Amino acid sequence: MVQIWQLGPDRAAEWRDIRLAALRLAPEAFDAELSDWQDRPLIDFADRLAELPTFAAGDTRGTPLAVASWGAGLDDRDPDRGWLFAVFCLPQARGRGYARAAIKAVMGDALQQGATSMGLNVVASNLSAQRLYHRLGFRPTNRQGVTNARGAPEIEMILSPLSAPLW
Repeated sequence: MVQIWQLGPDRAAEWRDIRLAALRLAPEAFDAELSDWQDRPLIDFADRLAELPTFAAGDTRGTPLAVASWGAGLDDRDPDRGWLFAVFCLPQARGRGYARAAIKAVMGDALQQGATSMGLNVVASNLSAQRLYHRLGFRPTNRQGVTNARGAPEIEMILSPLSAPLW
């Protein structure tokens, strides 16, 4: 059974391990670079978790197989929209519901904090992620010219209205 838990500052080592794996295994999907994070002290990872709600999913609490974060107040077009980001699932766990569980935990937390919709950007070449987001109710906005920090084309997707996730 999939376990879901929030990664707070006291769980920074868990997040550091999977975050570094994400930046190593899927660098095109993230604005951050491995070289920016790999030598940072654990306190930097803890500080990030203190700022942004982050959820993990795995078989055993303490060993995340997938993670997702969200932030509020990041969209001038809609101040009540939360933004999903830093989603990653280890390759050996893909297709088994872990990323979906972490994202649903984020959606539930965002809803509790007053978000009425949720947005995300996904690298245009990541068709598997796009299918997952579509199954969760996200739809492309058709906004043109969205790219990540590496210049890779991205697709903006929105889920509106945000509702309680059905587990």
